[in-house]
Amino acid sequence: MKISLRYARHAGVAALFVAAALLGTLSGVLFAYSDDLPAVSALDDYSPNTITRVLGKDDQLVGEFAVERRVVLHYNDIPERLRQAILSAEDADFFSHFGLSPTGIMRTVVKNALAGRKAGGASTLTQQLARKLFLTDDKTPERKIKEALLAIAIEKRYSKDQILELYFNQIYFGHGAYGVEAAAHTYFQKSVEELTLPEVALLAGLPRAPNYYSPMID
Repeated sequence: MKISLRYARHAGVAALFVAAALLGTLSGVLFAYSDDLPAVSALDDYSPNTITRVLGKDDQLVGEFAVERRVVLHYNDIPERLRQAILSAEDADFFSHFGLSPTGIMRTVVKNALAGRKAGGASTLTQQLARKLFLTDDKTPERKIKEALLAIAIEKRYSKDQILELYFNQIYFGHGAYGVEAAAHTYFQKSVEELTLPEVALLAGLPRAPNYYSPMID
């Protein structure tokens, strides 16, 4: 019994040392990168590239021009079933995490270990948004750290509904379509509110790999 208590005491001390080391490492990372991050407050004035439409004298459409084909929607204009479908595909824990998903990270670690290779990422929807708005797609440790810090900062400043609105208007769906409304017009020639359930399901799967899942590619 005394031996068990001694081992338990030693294990507790070791755990404290490990926790202290991890906190020290985390503090060092935060200090190293905090001054090198863009200000997420820039999203207060979010104004992405949108479609420029040229109309004739009779208000008939003459042409459309866009660097990024996008039609910005407000959160409440996006059908509930489309929101839920994209969340299910991209980040089922969205409403319960703080920008990072510990359960998602653990699932990915286990999956990668079983596969013996990197089988997939654990980026939350907020991390994806941070990457697309402020960073690049470079697969480097520095980018991943900045992405995580920006995701936490975004979650602290904005509500979940605001983050979703930004995401649904920013994310790329392939073939030059950015955001859910442009994607609905690109693939189905209709607005998001007119989409059928199979069409919603197809759009929900596109952000992960638009060039692979696109129905417009033979």
